Amino acid sequence: MQKTSSKSSLITWLLAALFVTACSTQPKQATPAAENQTPAAEAKQAAQDETGVGSEQTQKKQEVSVVEEEEVESNLSPELLFRLMLAEISGQRGHINVAVKQYLEAAKLSRDPKVIERAARIAVYARDDESAMEAAKLWSEITPNSIEANQVAAAMNLRTGNIKQAHFHLEKVIDLSAEKGKRNTFMLITSLLGKERDKQAALDVMEQLVATRQDNPDALYAYSQLALLVGDLDKAKSAALKVIKLKPDWADAYILYSNTLYREGKKAKALTELQFALEKVPGNIALRDYYARRLVDEKRYGEAREQFKIILESAPGNADAKYALALLSLQTNELDEANDHFQDLVKSGKRVHESSYYLGQIAEQQNDTQLAVQWYQIIGSGQYKLDAQIRIAMIDAKAGNVKKARERLNAIEADSLETEQRLLLAEGEILREVKKYQEAFDIYSEGLARMPDNVNILYARALTAEKIERIDVTFSDLEKIVKLDPENTQALNALGYTLVDRTDRIKEGLAYIQKAYKSNPDDPAILDSLGWANYRLGNYQEALKYLRLAFEGLKDAEIAAHLGEVLWVIGEQGSARDVWDEALQQTPTHKLLNDVIKRFTQ
Repeated sequence: MQKTSSKSSLITWLLAALFVTACSTQPKQATPAAENQTPAAEAKQAAQDETGVGSEQTQKKQEVSVVEEEEVESNLSPELLFRLMLAEISGQRGHINVAVKQYLEAAKLSRDPKVIERAARIAVYARDDESAMEAAKLWSEITPNSIEANQVAAAMNLRTGNIKQAHFHLEKVIDLSAEKGKRNTFMLITSLLGKERDKQAALDVMEQLVATRQDNPDALYAYSQLALLVGDLDKAKSAALKVIKLKPDWADAYILYSNTLYREGKKAKALTELQFALEKVPGNIALRDYYARRLVDEKRYGEAREQFKIILESAPGNADAKYALALLSLQTNELDEANDHFQDLVKSGKRVHESSYYLGQIAEQQNDTQLAVQWYQIIGSGQYKLDAQIRIAMIDAKAGNVKKARERLNAIEADSLETEQRLLLAEGEILREVKKYQEAFDIYSEGLARMPDNVNILYARALTAEKIERIDVTFSDLEKIVKLDPENTQALNALGYTLVDRTDRIKEGLAYIQKAYKSNPDDPAILDSLGWANYRLGNYQEALKYLRLAFEGLKDAEIAAHLGEVLWVIGEQGSARDVWDEALQQTPTHKLLNDVIKRFTQ
């Protein structure tokens, strides 16, 4: 039970009163919300960020520690009252260094735990390590059985280089937590140490703590987590293996070990170890879910789907697994299965907006635009609302209702630059689809007047500029993107292709394309550009190699036009016709494709 003297209680009341008084003395002017907080209010969060612990009340809620404070007599002298008032008012007026000094003096005078705690928090907030150390030392001396005081003292000793004393206070935290029946003590210590700037010193302290606890899986697990955070993969892996040996049915330990292998780049071994772990604990859903998501990362979608199905067999109501399975089914073009899973989620009232959005996409793929709109209209809020409204506008435009589509987009309030960009790009795309290139160009230009370095708008305008024979703008916009983002493969490829296709600067264009190819060698658009550049240089066999790869990756009309032209030129007219015929079945009105066919066959 917490015990305080009547004078100590008076100080607590006084601190609250000072908080109100200080707030009432603030200048009445508009300031950001963070600036309206008192130093004490800001310091609470700052101390939590800096030292890994929160207020007494927060800690109680988080089941970390409840401080049992010893009875402390406080002398509420005029000097103490003056320093408390000066400290709070100074903080309110932005003189944080004065606030730190005065609170520290008040802490020494009163020796009251509440005042000392506030002094420590404000010093941490001000990044005044010397004052914070002094306050933390006093706090732990006055309330030696306070878990929180020892945590802060440990953090400040570590920060000021006193490893031995930091270790002493963390041992106290462990002992006190055990006495009070607290759980997850070692992971809380890892969280505390992980916030320190000197990660190696933090790991050294943790090593001292676990040195005498080699048979404690919780301690070793927390140490492995910290070692992984620090980047010492050998120590992290070694500790994780010890945990698995001590507690072979602990799924989290296998996940931790797998993470160390991933960090080492040993992805195949990590997946093998996860399979082995699932043989030991086949019913652990968290472990299987983790394994499935790792398979997704490796694009092993079929295997991942099977794992999520196993989860749903044992836990049919697992919405996350069902949602993941639905997305994977969509990814692998299993539209009916994806549709069923998304509909199940909607019926269960889980992930309704996300599922409705993807159901709309499935309906679009199946050419049922009316149903697609119905699904999109369900989404009334959240991150998918904007996407849904854009999709409805696109459907309107494809149906010939361009005016209605633009009105829908213009009615959406742009509450951020990102939203404004997306609406602008959507409207521009609608205009491009109906070949109103000049209007699209003008919209992009208006957007760039407000967002001159927006690479997405620059790219859209560059492509549109080519359609209205403003090649000068195409080049300038693409060159600007490459200058802003030298690794932008999309812009590198577009710039290179335009140089190759529209100028005699073919070798210069090829250099841009080759740079894009190095970053993304499997992109069909880049392969097409590489093939076309070689064709323009007279390297027909090299051109044929890249264009065939491009067409295998994407059955696109423009790629077909290029591949057919090269085949025709090298004498393989029959093969050229086959390629063109295949493309015409999908896009019979494609202008470039028809122009090329006409040029060579008539």
